[in-house]
Amino acid sequence: MSQFTCQCCQQVFDKSSDPCFVIRVTAFLEIEPYFDETDYDDTDRDNLSVLADTLEQVYPIEDPTLHEDQTPQDFRLCRDCYQQYMRDPVGRENQAAQISFSEN
Repeated sequence: MSQFTCQCCQQVFDKSSDPCFVIRVTAFLEIEPYFDETDYDDTDRDNLSVLADTLEQVYPIEDPTLHEDQTPQDFRLCRDCYQQYMRDPVGRENQAAQISFSEN
């Protein structure tokens, strides 16, 4: 008998009767270099120097955590937690429920 533990609710399930859903999450830094629209109109420009200038603007990031390779993480979820995840993947409903305002 093969079992798995839901990484959200921590309940133990039997794989033969309960489905195990695997969520794979990959996080990475998105870098979009800035291109000036006038660069596209200039037919006499040196494309390699434009590329070199762009790379110099993109890569001098000082935060070392931004350069770490991000590996995918797998999460094994039961059916109920999977359905909850699919309804609200970033947890906005839970965040809104935790916010309380005073009666002032």
